[in-house]
Amino acid sequence: AAAAARTGDLRSARRRRRKDKMSEPVDPRPALEEKCKPSCLKYLKEYEACAERVQAKGEGHCTGQQFDYLHCLDKCVAPKIFKEIK
Repeated sequence: AAAAARTGDLRSARRRRRKDKMSEPVDPRPALEEKCKPSCLKYLKEYEACAERVQAKGEGHCTGQQFDYLHCLDKCVAPKIFKEIK
């Protein structure tokens, strides 16, 4: 019985090592977005100014400004992301 338990322990250790060797895929998008943020500062500042106005008024939304900022990031990231995921 002890030998069987040791064999099971060895098998589970081997499985853990195999899982460690197989690395999880890494999404390159967050790093690319960080690189693109400086080129989209105009839109980020417009969004932040809107958010401050809305918070001060207590009503409204900044959906348009948020979409403009995200569109800018997407436009910058899109051509670069396919080079990263090949």
